[in-house]
Amino acid sequence: FMTATNAVADQAVLTTTDFSSGSFSSLDLGTNTASNDHLTIHSDATVRTYLDKVYIINRLGQDNVIVLDKDNLGTPLTQFSTGNGTNPQDMVFVSESKAYISRYGHSQLLIVNPGTGDSLGVVDLSEFSDSDGFPEMSQLALYNSHLFVVCQRLDQNNGFAPTDFSVIAVVDVTTDQVVDVDVSAIGNQGIVMEGKNPSGASQRGDKWVLSTVNTFGDLTDGGIEVIDLANLESEGIVIGEVALGGNLNSVAMSSDSRGYVVVSDANFANLVKGFDLVTKSVSENLSGISGGFVPSLGVFGGRLYVLDRGSFSDPASGGVKVYDVNTNQLVAGPISTGLPPSTIAF
Repeated sequence: FMTATNAVADQAVLTTTDFSSGSFSSLDLGTNTASNDHLTIHSDATVRTYLDKVYIINRLGQDNVIVLDKDNLGTPLTQFSTGNGTNPQDMVFVSESKAYISRYGHSQLLIVNPGTGDSLGVVDLSEFSDSDGFPEMSQLALYNSHLFVVCQRLDQNNGFAPTDFSVIAVVDVTTDQVVDVDVSAIGNQGIVMEGKNPSGASQRGDKWVLSTVNTFGDLTDGGIEVIDLANLESEGIVIGEVALGGNLNSVAMSSDSRGYVVVSDANFANLVKGFDLVTKSVSENLSGISGGFVPSLGVFGGRLYVLDRGSFSDPASGGVKVYDVNTNQLVAGPISTGLPPSTIAF
């Protein structure tokens, strides 16, 4: 679900996992060939890129970030902690010397120098917490001078069930102060979402497209929600789960209006469908998907990259599958990444 920060990219980088061990692989975008197992990483990790650097976010249980140069993926430049038990989730970059890291197991957003890992301070988001004391901050987006932080507000004392609402906290990146988007209400207000429990996110300029699940198993209470980053407001759920046919996971936009989303149907089979935010239409399922878990999607250069972990009955059907976004036809794959693929950045 990454938006590439480079104008030109020649490779994708991928975290891979079998849920007990983790590794790091890369994919040549010109030849669709993978180079696997550059580095052993945490079994629960995600990856971000900025300019010529790669950032592996090792989540719950390791709570650190590994920094790599794109031309040497086997030798970390540095590795830094985000705090024990903080469960870092996402990372966005203001510059080569300032980045933000969302921490699921903490009420404070971390500010770091991404080159050195030195802490530059925190932003207290505890006012957006639910009753468990944590806001459950997850996805991040930057637009102009504002940072946007999804606060899922799930109750950790009740099986991470959704509470009354999910909200997006807004932070001024020039002052690192929380922005009040509704001065008529008491306290700092964020952008209250129509949907709850966002799972996937994809930014296109001033629009942030989020897939919301709300309650797993209930196929009627989530959907694709659009956040207007310029006007600090939600446009609401544009396409609901009923139209899409299930609970939603990763989302990736291929244009300002068109995108793809992973849908888990009533039988828990994972499908990938295209959608159009303007016509509110949903395409047929992409062909060639295994039906097993699809943890992530990525779009770059007119291609959709589907990270398919394969099915129990056919593990060999797993790998990276590459589709043409104009025709929805499979053009390469499945490409083996060693361990099954988990997250991708370009």
